[in-house]
Amino acid sequence: MSAAKNQENKAPATLRQVAEAAGVSVMTVSNVVRGKSVRPETRERVDEAIARLRYRPNTSARRLRLATQFSVGIVIADTDPNYLADPFISRVVSGLSNYLSSLDYTLDVQGISPARFENATILGKVGNDALCAILCGPRELRRRHLAHLERLGQPVIVFQEALPSPSRNIAMVRQDDAEGGRLLGQHLARKKIRSVLFLKPLLEWCAVEQREHGLKMALSQSAHNIELDSQLVPSESFEDVMSVVTQMLPIRVPGAIVAATDSMAVAALKAAEAMGLQVPKDLMIAGFNGFDFWRYTRPTLTTVVSPAYEMGKLGGELIVERIRTGRFSRRNSVLQVALQAGQSS
Repeated sequence: MSAAKNQENKAPATLRQVAEAAGVSVMTVSNVVRGKSVRPETRERVDEAIARLRYRPNTSARRLRLATQFSVGIVIADTDPNYLADPFISRVVSGLSNYLSSLDYTLDVQGISPARFENATILGKVGNDALCAILCGPRELRRRHLAHLERLGQPVIVFQEALPSPSRNIAMVRQDDAEGGRLLGQHLARKKIRSVLFLKPLLEWCAVEQREHGLKMALSQSAHNIELDSQLVPSESFEDVMSVVTQMLPIRVPGAIVAATDSMAVAALKAAEAMGLQVPKDLMIAGFNGFDFWRYTRPTLTTVVSPAYEMGKLGGELIVERIRTGRFSRRNSVLQVALQAGQSS
């Protein structure tokens, strides 16, 4: 019989056997398994013993002992059925999922249209210890959805929302989008342009509202009297942005186009190029999020870099802390953004 077959026939390794193999206490092994703070060299020895003995935690017994299901749900309000293709959403979910996974938590994900948010099945699922949410839509609709989350009585993390938390059960995690708009506005003001056009999707997002507000404040404080106009686009799709910009540019070419996201900015850039305009000589273009798009454009795109992955990870840390201790140490976390000036401005 092969060594692999012998190993398969062996009884599962116990916590005590792992502790003996690593030369540590059972409590230390337990701390490593639960993700608690352990010295790096000790964690390395324990991890090696776990791998060698093929130890697997008894999750069923652990759930009974701790009265938790080790499961968190996230509901994402979006009209696009392909919502996980959005680079911002995917990074937030990745940061959240990877952190939870490191502590043996699972993450249930559901996307739903804003109008049906309160009917999301994940909000009524008994097996989840806590919930996370990304909201969109008009401010009053988002406020209503926050009130609904409060009534559920579960710990909740809400990402990218500037409305105040309605209860101690809800904590907010967002990036400083207003500051991002301000930084970008100040950058453009130094170029001494006369006008800026802000492209934003028809579907309302708190982040876009904040970006536009920060941009407007910075431009209004400029000594050059820079005019700011806003243009709604049916969606963030490449085709919709191309169509709107192509129709708009023959009428008037602004000093700069600022798009609510980098993907929209890339579409605006391509539309300008197709019409024979040179960027940034004839028209400056900038966006928000700073993921991958800016690297592949020529000229490289000016953008505001988002800590989306870190937001997701922080949300995971806070929700696990709330599950374990019964309270949030922070209920309003705002992560900083950074301007990344590219060749497009």
